[in-house]
Amino acid sequence: MNSHSTLKQASVNASSAGAVFRALGVEPIVQCAGVRTIYGASNPSDEVIAAMNAAAGAFVDMDELAQGAGQRLAELTGAEWGVVTAGTAASLALATAACIAGNNPELMLRLPDTSGLRNKVLIPADQRFAYEQAMRIAGGEIVDVATYEELDKAIGEAAMICLVGRLDGSTTLPLQSILPVAKAHDVPILVDAAGLSPGKPDRWIDSGADLVVYAGGKYLRAPQSTAIVIGKKTLCQAIWWNGAPHQAFGRSMKIGKEEMVGAVVAIDRWINHRSAREERSQWVPRLERIRSYLSAIPGVSTEIKTWPGSVTATRLKVSWDFDHIPFDSEELRLALLSQRPRILIHDFWSTRTSTILDPINLSDKEAEIVGAALAAAFADPASIAPPKSEVIPEMDVSGAWHVDIGFLRGTAKHRLQLRQVGRSVVGTHHTENRTGVVSGEVHGRFLRLEAAHEQVPIWLFYGFEGELTEDGSFVGKLKLGGTAKEHLGPVFKGQYGDATWRARRADANPAAPKEKAS
Repeated sequence: MNSHSTLKQASVNASSAGAVFRALGVEPIVQCAGVRTIYGASNPSDEVIAAMNAAAGAFVDMDELAQGAGQRLAELTGAEWGVVTAGTAASLALATAACIAGNNPELMLRLPDTSGLRNKVLIPADQRFAYEQAMRIAGGEIVDVATYEELDKAIGEAAMICLVGRLDGSTTLPLQSILPVAKAHDVPILVDAAGLSPGKPDRWIDSGADLVVYAGGKYLRAPQSTAIVIGKKTLCQAIWWNGAPHQAFGRSMKIGKEEMVGAVVAIDRWINHRSAREERSQWVPRLERIRSYLSAIPGVSTEIKTWPGSVTATRLKVSWDFDHIPFDSEELRLALLSQRPRILIHDFWSTRTSTILDPINLSDKEAEIVGAALAAAFADPASIAPPKSEVIPEMDVSGAWHVDIGFLRGTAKHRLQLRQVGRSVVGTHHTENRTGVVSGEVHGRFLRLEAAHEQVPIWLFYGFEGELTEDGSFVGKLKLGGTAKEHLGPVFKGQYGDATWRARRADANPAAPKEKAS
């Protein structure tokens, strides 16, 4: 059977979950890491799939569909209007375009050139977040404000204020405090409520926000690549006209008729339907199933925790005593992914000896699988992290190094300044534009370093792995990534792919060899 036939057969084989991925050589995962986009977010509900299939069987004028969807979203949420977009980041970009250009054709076709226009997007300094680039690609200029005085000074050039809904309870500039000055200057307020829960009436609209963005493909179980924006009718309609199918800034952010219908059905289901309420009622019992496997294991403790502002609000924290169970959470994560079935747990929100499990994407059967796998891991720690043999360093890497980096396209010249004590290495990493802090180790002829460049809103990370060559230089692979502080973890630290690197001493002398212990 050829690959096309294999894939076609897998796609219709409903009895074998994940078969369509295996036909492409990709092993699926049991998903305990919430609704992160990198892992597929959530699966559309049965009602959503049925609606999408029905929409795929006919054709419609997309502008007329947008009008119908907008009216229905207004009825469901109590907002003036609504629009379905190609995801939350697309919503931020299109909302910025709408607030800067409206539906003025001359301005629309200039974007992202906003010179001479009110183009500032104000964000409270303690709400800076990882997806601001979406607003910058529309021509928005991000300006953070830490005080009311700074807000009042910047508001005159503002096109929009962006707030992060989940941070409203902890920020120094919450929505209610910003509202008077925003209204006085006719500056729209957008609330990014991506992972939060819509309702009727919508809490953010009721509180005075002009636009609210909800992710469709997370807890609502709409198509993954959708989001719903509700709020002022004029702004929602301007979002639509700035996006596909129109020849405007957002043409690349295309949304299909099937996705639009699926997203509307999903938000209706979330707010009104019993099936969604029953689904949510099973989240805690699934965590309890996992917990039951771990309750009697010495050195392991569990706690069902709540996170203010979260839709799930309940997740299971699993902690262990390193003296009894000598592996860390990253070793556990990688080991569970290497097993069959593959199990995915969080890489951030973890500590060295704890991890967080999310129930949203688990079935009852999968909860049992996760509980059993964790119990087996804690009962046999050596299966997760065999005892490590210590390898004596064969060189001293202290000093300055010139580093040549080869990206997938293009090159760069960086510098490392290192200091080695035993096998541990610390120092600084200089890119062409900034300086970061280095930490790592030497094992035999192998060097492993992590360079962290702290910046707002996304830190940059460079993970160097290399081997000493005969000419005294290092050659190896470089992992590239970036992550917001709240999401520090190995996955995002590698989210930009790999590069190659070669390092030579700045003084052109080979790496100083170490005498091997007899």
